[in-house]
Amino acid sequence: MPRQKNGVVRIGSGAGFAGDRLEPAVILAERGGLQYLGLECLAERTIALAQLRKLKEPAEG
Repeated sequence: MPRQKNGVVRIGSGAGFAGDRLEPAVILAERGGLQYLGLECLAERTIALAQLRKLKEPAEG
């Protein structure tokens, strides 16, 4: 998106992990008047939880 006329660029950010809701980020994107939205996900925890599930139920992948 282009810069606003006043030269301001609005940037939103967020972070999350397994089990978080997506809705707050969608609301920010739709109503925040942002040019950019960056999100970080706590992949380490998500991967660890997936590995624990895999060890518990290897047949399920």
